[in-house]
Amino acid sequence: MQHLDAQSIDSLLSAVAKEKSPAVRVQLWGEIGFLYFQKGNGPGSEYAIQQLVRSATEDNTDSSMAIAYLALGSLYEDKADFKLALKYHFKALQIFEKISDEVGICQTSEQIAVVYNELKNINEGLKYLNKAQQFLIIPAVKNSWLARAIYANKAGAYLFVNQIDSALFYNQKANEVVRSDDPWGYSRILFQFGVIYLQMENYDRAVAYFEKAISFSDSAQLAINLIESLNQYSRLLIKQHKIEVAKSVALRSWNEHKKISNQFGVLSIEITEILSEIYSKFKMYDSAYYYSNFNNSIRDSVYSNQKLSAIEELTFSQNIFAIEEEHKNKELIAQQQLQQQKIVRNSLIAGSILLMLLIVVLINRNKLKRTVEMEKMRSRLSRDLHDDIGSTLSSINILSRTAQKNVQQSGDEKTKLSLEKINERSQRLLDNMSDIIWNINPGNDTIEEVMSRMREYATTILEAKNIDYTFNFPREKMDCTLSMEVKNNMYLIFKEAVNNLSKYSGASKANLSLTFDEKNIHLKIEDNGKGFNEEEIKHRGGLSNMQHRADEIKGEISIFSEINKGTQINLTMPRYC
Repeated sequence: MQHLDAQSIDSLLSAVAKEKSPAVRVQLWGEIGFLYFQKGNGPGSEYAIQQLVRSATEDNTDSSMAIAYLALGSLYEDKADFKLALKYHFKALQIFEKISDEVGICQTSEQIAVVYNELKNINEGLKYLNKAQQFLIIPAVKNSWLARAIYANKAGAYLFVNQIDSALFYNQKANEVVRSDDPWGYSRILFQFGVIYLQMENYDRAVAYFEKAISFSDSAQLAINLIESLNQYSRLLIKQHKIEVAKSVALRSWNEHKKISNQFGVLSIEITEILSEIYSKFKMYDSAYYYSNFNNSIRDSVYSNQKLSAIEELTFSQNIFAIEEEHKNKELIAQQQLQQQKIVRNSLIAGSILLMLLIVVLINRNKLKRTVEMEKMRSRLSRDLHDDIGSTLSSINILSRTAQKNVQQSGDEKTKLSLEKINERSQRLLDNMSDIIWNINPGNDTIEEVMSRMREYATTILEAKNIDYTFNFPREKMDCTLSMEVKNNMYLIFKEAVNNLSKYSGASKANLSLTFDEKNIHLKIEDNGKGFNEEEIKHRGGLSNMQHRADEIKGEISIFSEINKGTQINLTMPRYC
């Protein structure tokens, strides 16, 4: 493993001083900030991030600004101000997604997961780690420190919820992919193995890993990892009742902590808690009280720092926006100068004419688009009115004439029959009109309204035939809105199927089911009736209409029937919502 020392920082500082490209300076300041962080130099890390933000705003590209937001998120994460950390991480993620930077999306998702894990929101943490893990197929991610970070953070998340097997599995995966130039990552893996075995109460293995983590972190000058490893090792020794050794390890951690200039209050809180507990066990209550009081003051300080971070964040934001505004003004001045040259080069009249023509074209285009859409709707309504109502009105007209003739001839039975048919056709007309009006109304476009309409129709038809029925429809409210065409065809397929069931099946039971999966909607109507030979009625009008309507909404309809056992009709259509 490559060790990162002061020489590495000095060489990077020298390089960034000579570099003229703002975009390259962004990358260099990012590396410098991370090296300072590893060594526990909080002010150095914060200074590097400030310079990174300045270089990013000078570069003024989406890529650099996304890196700046990511760095700001990491800064507030280190200050334990997780609200601001998430704010800037999500700003970075939005830009990376906008420019389709897959490595940036992966890294930001991993950092968001780290913050959620710190907040003990493990479900959200795993959600973003799984999002980051999707990018492991990309060589730029698979062959980088990100692969280790994703696996190691998943191990930490599962460890927190006490899923030890999963934690051990992912930490081993992290150990398999850790790079030789990632000493920080290797140190974290050793530390995490120690914590895992500590939780498993396998103290021998935990001791071995903590000692290895302490030795490696010390030689690699990784101050934060060294302190964390010493803290956990001392906790293990307390569990083993090796209080004297635990005291020695804890005091070393305290001394290492005093060497670094950092703002990592969580580490200070942890070591003072440990020392207070150890001195209590030695019955050295003055020392125990000293560290307990120290612990309380650190907690107060951390809380104050979190309140102050909002002011610091405002300063960062003002700096970013001020620099952005400066560059926008420069760009605006340049654009104005260019525009003036164009005005000199081209006549004002020609420009005005072109502008007017453009406006006219845009207005006409929008009008044409609205007109085409309106014509489509009118055409569809016209066909429905013609097919459903026109033919019914014709039947009523013919039957009414027949009734008149029969009355004149005193043919009572024929008159009664004709009038019954008129009543039947009239009722059908009303039903069809009701369906058309219901379909046109935009307020009925939700799936709940469609299901309500289905229930209402099926209940009326099946109860009239004494058919026992059950509905298997979703009970929870669904955020699903259908277009008028989809809604109409879906409902009319259901209506035709239920109508055929009530008229021809001779069934005593029926089951009506509507279910959803991620991609499709499934409608099923089944009965225990007498069934039919599918080949004999394959080309009947009702079934053909159902097939045609299914095609219109890109669905598939299938019919299964067996003599004396019943019929099943299945419609599978895309989930349009």
